[in-house]
Amino acid sequence: MGPKKKTEIICRCNNISRETIEEAIRNGAHTLNEIFDTTSAGVGPCGGSCRRKLGPLLEYYLKHGEFPEKIVEDMTGKEPKKAGS
Repeated sequence: MGPKKKTEIICRCNNISRETIEEAIRNGAHTLNEIFDTTSAGVGPCGGSCRRKLGPLLEYYLKHGEFPEKIVEDMTGKEPKKAGS
């Protein structure tokens, strides 16, 4: 028996693991809205900060047919903090 796989929590608001999200995608959730509806990830009180991971994870899977080892967050829509904020 191999080492136990570490469970990565993607959506902290709703305590949704990467494993749960990957299972939803494998079972046909092929849009972000379908992931939100199936898992409740991305719809927490924080406003969906985990969507920066959900989008790249889904995109990679749809393009390659497998999940990436490491999720690279999409930071293109995030504004940098201003000095003194």
